[in-house]
Formats: sequence, C-alpha cells, structure tokens
Amino acid sequence: MNEKDIEFIATRYHRGRFSVDNGWKRLGILPISLWRRYRVAAAVAAMVVLTASAVIIYKVNTATSISPQTEISIPAADRNMVKVIDFENTPLDVVVDKIDDTYGVKVTGLPESPAEYRLSLHYEGTATDLVETINEILGTELTVAEQ
Repeated sequence: MNEKDIEFIATRYHRGRFSVDNGWKRLGILPISLWRRYRVAAAVAAMVVLTASAVIIYKVNTATSISPQTEISIPAADRNMVKVIDFENTPLDVVVDKIDDTYGVKVTGLPESPAEYRLSLHYEGTATDLVETINEILGTELTVAEQ
C-alpha cells in the first residue's frame, strides 16, 4: 500500500460503515444464524452415528460363522422342518451330501454313477418330500433314513 491509499482510507473510514453484516443486509441476504449452523452440524453428526451403528450391526450379524471343526447336533423335531435348498446343475452325490447336512438325515440308495445325474432345483419343504421329488425328476430310488 502506498501513502495515497492510506490517506484515502483514513479520510473516508467510519466505524461500522464497512461492516460485513451491513453489506449482506444491503444485498438482501441475511447471514446464517448460529442456531441454523448448529442444526446442520447436529444433523450431520446424527447421520454419522447412524451410519456407524448400521455398519457395526451389519458386521456383527455377518461375522458369525461356523468353523469346519464345529459339530452341529440337530434335534429330531428340526429334521422335519420346512427348509429352503437350492441346486444349480449339481451332481447327485453333492445333492445328497447337502441334503444330509441341511436336514440332518441320511439319504441312501444312490445309483452306481451319481455324478452322471445333475439337478437344478429350488426347493422348500421337508427332506422326505425333497427326496421324493428328486426320485420323480431323475428316476432314482433314493430313501431317507434318520441318522
């Protein structure tokens, strides 16, 4: 700044005349109130907390897994429960193993070459009904026995 600029400012300066708030008022724009700032900050904080809570709940519910060494005992009452099971172009021996694991039963009567039989099926029902359906579809003679 040179001396002319300082002299210009010194002669024309009046306290409060060049206020930022007055400038906004002249333009017809009201400054943002302090409470509005707090409301926005509170809304952002609430979203952060809700998102973090949702992530934690999701991680806790999906992190539970069963290790391969864990043995599961299925009560007899659960063996006749309706369950959902899916197969997509799956060999019959894999289908039988999955039925054994899912329903807690032993399926017997596999044909000599079970890998030649393939099954694509979405099924909801009991193990006995599922085996009967497989027998009808593939022409096999599978039977269900309790373990």
